[in-house]
Amino acid sequence: MTGDVRYRPANVGDVAAIQRVADDAWHAAYDDILGAETVETMLDEWYGDDAIEAGVEHEAQDFFVATVDGEVVGYAHAGPHPPRRVHQVYRLYVDPDHWRQGIARNLVAEVEQALYDRDVNGYEAEVLAGNDRGTAFYEAVGFERVDEQETDFEGTTATEYVFRKRL
Repeated sequence: MTGDVRYRPANVGDVAAIQRVADDAWHAAYDDILGAETVETMLDEWYGDDAIEAGVEHEAQDFFVATVDGEVVGYAHAGPHPPRRVHQVYRLYVDPDHWRQGIARNLVAEVEQALYDRDVNGYEAEVLAGNDRGTAFYEAVGFERVDEQETDFEGTTATEYVFRKRL
């Protein structure tokens, strides 16, 4: 039986655990969409120590982890998205062994409380069009699909849906 899930702000000591969850979740979610090689390239680019540490330590961003028995099993990272002048979920992933346990939903609640505390009245998330699990999740937690865009992932072009939610 799994222990209680706890939620807290991430810290620099969580970097390796966040990277492990990212590796497992990204491969489970995106290998069929982007290919394993592209996934590895994106993980190397977006999940290096410096990138995660910068997010954890950034004053204008909020980064949370979910833990079970002290082990990080999920994380959420949100902050300003200046190109569109909105706030955005940068990262929201849960270890596949812990999917469908309400962890992502509770991480969204942590993000929303932090955004509310910052007087943010809405935010966005981007989901790859082929990520049916991600699309269904964001719709289930109250986001509305408002746009789509083509994004280049190291030479692999994919459609992303843009979701928005008012707080």
